[in-house]
Amino acid sequence: MKRPFWLTCVGLVCFIAAGAQQIKNSPDSAAGTGTVSEKEGKPEMNGPAVFVNFSASVKESNKVWLQWNVDSAEEGDYFIIERATEGNHYETIGVLRKEKNNDHYELMDVAPPNGNDLYRIRYNAQGGRLVYSKAMQVSLSGDIDFKFYPNPADKLLIIRSEHSVDMQVLDAAGSVRISKRLAPGMQVINISSLERGVYVLRVADKESNRIVSNQLLKN
Repeated sequence: MKRPFWLTCVGLVCFIAAGAQQIKNSPDSAAGTGTVSEKEGKPEMNGPAVFVNFSASVKESNKVWLQWNVDSAEEGDYFIIERATEGNHYETIGVLRKEKNNDHYELMDVAPPNGNDLYRIRYNAQGGRLVYSKAMQVSLSGDIDFKFYPNPADKLLIIRSEHSVDMQVLDAAGSVRISKRLAPGMQVINISSLERGVYVLRVADKESNRIVSNQLLKN
């Protein structure tokens, strides 16, 4: 004897509901039991929760003074001071440890290379947290590597320079008597047009952004 059609439909609905309830109650699908992929421990850049008022300034004798305040740093953590002179290749120049009740730190780079230097602070927490400060750029000028002779000079003056330089000879009144752009290496300058006396030889190196003046005696 065939079952009525409505009984068949009721049985099918009950079967589907029971299956859904079984899936819901399965341990693998219970709420809070799924595995969540944690974000990889990549460094945080410019971490505002750690570094406050990081600054870099040039002091006497081309020394670089770094200072910064910290927030939410724990005692025993480390601040690693890094410097880059070529692109993003950083090297460690100092390490300071977080002290209790101290939120202000300083470090002096006493031998920075000439040119454009980048400084940053790397915060290493004991729990594995890694935060970088923003990078600060400092421009440093070095001495001009040049020599000139003889001094006193008669008709010819020899100048040696490692870089291209702008050379000027000024008289006692400050007037420019000779002006030349010199290439790197040895250059011979004719100064026979100068009268006998005392002059100023001024050399400007645009690469290092420095100007050096020396006394020149003309026989």
